Amino acid sequence: MKLTTLLTGLFLLLSFAASSQEIKTYKAKENLYLVGDRTFSLFYITDEGVVVIDPIDERHATATMEAIKKVTDKPVTHLIYSHNHWDHISGGEIFKSQGASIISHQKAAEDIPENDNVVMPDTTWSGEKYTLKAGEKSIECYYFGANHGSGMTTFRFPEHNAIFSIDLVVPDRVLYAYLPDAKPKKWVQSLAEIQQLDFDEVYMAHVRPIGKREDITLLQQYFTDLYLAVDKELSNGTPFFDIPKTVSLPQYKHLKNYDEWLPLNVWRILMEKSIGQ
Repeated sequence: MKLTTLLTGLFLLLSFAASSQEIKTYKAKENLYLVGDRTFSLFYITDEGVVVIDPIDERHATATMEAIKKVTDKPVTHLIYSHNHWDHISGGEIFKSQGASIISHQKAAEDIPENDNVVMPDTTWSGEKYTLKAGEKSIECYYFGANHGSGMTTFRFPEHNAIFSIDLVVPDRVLYAYLPDAKPKKWVQSLAEIQQLDFDEVYMAHVRPIGKREDITLLQQYFTDLYLAVDKELSNGTPFFDIPKTVSLPQYKHLKNYDEWLPLNVWRILMEKSIGQ
């Protein structure tokens, strides 16, 4: 079986799982909303039109469009991709057909795997920061390097002193499985850089859409404790293949998927330490 076929099957499986849940709209601010079930998109109403961040998939994009129409008759002028992963950037045709310009970081555009459900960006930006002007409002886009996927962008809304972090900040849950397509050390560095931004509120793409700076701090501490626990077992001479079964972080037992994914989190750190990736 080809890898692309396997990945497409996995994507469809995840999409099916998501489709069993109700897509809801969450009002964060008077002109800023998040839409989702297990995964969240965001739309921001400006004086010129509406900016959408991530279509997710066709079903989700349709629900987002319906949510937009309930609160404004302004057109969608821009669709921004957060990074190159299919589970966040499929289904954008509904916005493109209305004339929306699709934007992403250059590195995301370069690394989008072939997929008929993904509409390629019209415009890309490069470097560490880009500001999208939408009338009198703006969205700051930050790129902190290769941390998760390609071109991962963190967004800041100066009007509301808030940020939107996709995949890098996930609340109430341990890290996702074996951290696919991620670089843990760079992820940790990126979280420190995100903390340097000016913000009061955090919008997130998974589990819970609205949070605070403390959600980032908890994830940073989890990373720290995960690395320390792995280092301890290595220094104790614990057999390599026993370490994922040995590491325990009871202070995080309340987090979702602790029992299922903590051993996989440990495996990922071990892989990074053993082969440098």
